[in-house]
Formats: sequence, C-alpha cells, structure tokens
Amino acid sequence: MKILIAVPPTQYHDKELAQVMAVFDQNKIPYEFVSREKGQAKGTFGGRVYVPLSFEEVILTREDEFDALAILGGHGAQAHFWNNPDLLELVKIFRIHRKVIGAISTAPVVMARAGILKKRPATVISGAPIREMMKMDVKFEDKPFVFLDRLVTARDPGDAKRFAELIVEYLYGNPEFNGPQVVPAPNKLGFDI
Repeated sequence: MKILIAVPPTQYHDKELAQVMAVFDQNKIPYEFVSREKGQAKGTFGGRVYVPLSFEEVILTREDEFDALAILGGHGAQAHFWNNPDLLELVKIFRIHRKVIGAISTAPVVMARAGILKKRPATVISGAPIREMMKMDVKFEDKPFVFLDRLVTARDPGDAKRFAELIVEYLYGNPEFNGPQVVPAPNKLGFDI
C-alpha cells in the first residue's frame, strides 16, 4: 500500500502538507511526492520538500505502485494543477483503476476538470473554485468534507488531518459504512451456505 501526494511546485500550504504526512506516517503508510516536474517544491510559509517524481513519469512507468492519490491545494494548485494535462490524465487513470483519490482546498477543481466529479457531491474552498466546480456540473456541498465512492474532497487547509484520515479509511475499508458488517442471510432452509 502506497500513496502518491501531488504537491504544487510553489505555494503549497505548508501546514496542510504537514498534517497529511503526519496521518500517513502514523498509519505507517509509505508515500511519495509528485508534481509537474521533479525538484524542490516551495511552500507559502517557507517550507520546502523534494519531489522525486513527475506526473508523466508516474503515468508512463509507476502508476501501478500506488493505491491512492492525495492532491494538495493552496494558491499553487490553482496556478500549476488546474490545467495540467498530465495530472488530469493521472486522475482519470486512477479513477479507471478504482484507486482512492482525494483533493483539498483549491485542488478539488482538478478532479472536476478531469470529469470524475460530474453530477457527484463534492466540496471546495470558497470563492472562484466553487464557480469552477459548478461549471463542471459538480453538486457542490458546503461541508468540510465530502466522501463517496473512493473520492474525497475537503474544503479548508485546517481540514487536512481528517482529509488524510478519510483516505486511510478507504484504503483499509470504507468510511461510508458506519454500522456493523453485513451478515450473509441464510438460505431458504435456514442453513448457512
């Protein structure tokens, strides 16, 4: 089990990334960073992280190594991710393979533009991203989190911890179902098969 974290090359939200990494570390789930190109990514508040993978490299040779994709937001996502054809293609590929996909802050627009949120509920940070989601025929919900069918969207950078927890919950099961596990019904004679 391994998670791919998409980090904008500039202006990612430092605290958002730190909270996501902390949840994945605590659950002992390995992850790698990816962006439009390899190299140093710079956070809004001065943080830096080395990104060893490009979207193109993952699409061409490494997609099968990952079980989930977490797309970080911030001003950098709007500037570098919203119209990135390689990231949009990667999101579509992950969806075809039924992998967990999550996006936070401004990044749910990437999922919408990839076409995987059409007529589905999702959330996004307030402002222009809401209009972008509505243009893509997404059912916008003004909630901190929306998760359905292995897709997770979160509204604010402060929601990053729960956002990451929902991705982990999908990897270990299904957070949509909160009751007891379904017990198979006996056959007509009353015997379990």
